Amino acid sequence: MSLSIGYITDFDVLLALSFFMLLIGIYGLITKRSVIRVIMALEILVAAPNIAFIAFGFAQNTNVDPQAQTFVIISLSVGAAVIGLALAFMRNLWKHFGTTNVDAYTTLKG
Repeated sequence: MSLSIGYITDFDVLLALSFFMLLIGIYGLITKRSVIRVIMALEILVAAPNIAFIAFGFAQNTNVDPQAQTFVIISLSVGAAVIGLALAFMRNLWKHFGTTNVDAYTTLKG
C-alpha cells in the first residue's frame, strides 16, 4: 500500500520526517541546558538518519533493502550503548555537582 497524494510519495514523507527530526535534535542541542534533555536531543539526532536509510532502502523496490535494515539495526544497537554511557556519565555528574544543568559544570574546563 502506497501513500500517493499528487506527487508526494512515501519516500518524500519519510525524508521530510527525517529532516524535521534532524532539525528538532539540533534545536534541542543548542537551546536546552539540562543534560537529560541534551541526551534526548542526541537520541533524536541518531534516529533521524535511520529513517532516511530505511527510506532510501525502500525507494528502490517494494520491500525494504536488507542492507539498509542491517545498518539501521547496528546503528540502533550502538546508539543504545552510547546513550547508556551518557546516562551513566550524567549520573556521576549529578552526584558530584548536585545538578543536571550544563552551565554548572564549569569546573571541568581545563
